[in-house]
Amino acid sequence: MKGRAPLLTIAALLLARPALACKCSATYGVCGAVATSNVIFIGTVESVEPKFLDRWNPAGQPSMAKLNEANERFLQNGSAANLGALKDQLRSAFPDLPDEGKKRLESANSHDSLVKLFSYVLDHGKRTRFRVRTVFRNGDDDDDSDDDTSDDQTFDVWTQFGDCGYDFQEGETYLVFAGNDEETNIMETDSCSRTRRLSDAGPDLAYLYFYHDHDHPSGRVEGFTTFDLMYQLQQAVPFDPDRIASPAAGIVVELKSEHWRRYATTDASGHYIFDGLDAGDYQVSGYAAGFPDTVKLLTAAPKTVRVADRGCASQVLVIPKPAP
Repeated sequence: MKGRAPLLTIAALLLARPALACKCSATYGVCGAVATSNVIFIGTVESVEPKFLDRWNPAGQPSMAKLNEANERFLQNGSAANLGALKDQLRSAFPDLPDEGKKRLESANSHDSLVKLFSYVLDHGKRTRFRVRTVFRNGDDDDDSDDDTSDDQTFDVWTQFGDCGYDFQEGETYLVFAGNDEETNIMETDSCSRTRRLSDAGPDLAYLYFYHDHDHPSGRVEGFTTFDLMYQLQQAVPFDPDRIASPAAGIVVELKSEHWRRYATTDASGHYIFDGLDAGDYQVSGYAAGFPDTVKLLTAAPKTVRVADRGCASQVLVIPKPAP
């Protein structure tokens, strides 16, 4: 019917992912994520609400199909009975609407008001309840221990609907980086943060292990080895902080202080990490695979990096391309 925004169009959003991928304004490594997140914790998902926004809820699609059918009947015949049937189907499809959404549904007296209700719910996103296991930060100050993490502690974290939101799964355990709004005290996270399944968070957990231990050194030096002399141009635009162009894998990286030397081998992404460091200056050099049995220095001169107390430093090493 002309002039009405079809509820079908909005409901269809729940049956398929949005076509446009999320564009993150900034991406951070774990050090940057720790510096910019008010709340950092490990938790297991107990529930995701509203369930009809849960991507992993298979019961949602049949409900959406029935809702679309009821909507089509109303568009063909906009009677009061068909509007009532459409509202009934909305109640059935969305049993866990927030209280404000329920009020709007009960008072809706037109198709337009139901469309606005749909938009309201999508705008408010999803609430995920976590059973908390470990807290690394909660507020402006870091937690000194896990003593305040009881077996019944829960956190509610909001994330928006769509590709910029994070699709949590019930029963799965996550490392969560969240912001905490000072006025509303609402925790929020999204797909641009370093929130991820605990099983996928190995290097981040290593950093947080040292970071959380106040009594011991907890600095980090990390970086990449690359064959690309122009790597800085690649990093001048939004990029994945865990990757670099033309990575040099299998390079032995030496980290040298005034008193000791430590070594790491770069992975397939050319990435290397050293954790548990005191504040101070360090020198970083790269050697060919086979070190120390075969010593072949690949960097013209050591690169100096400075680590602040409980801080992070990064260094990229440009490696000569191997002869063809």
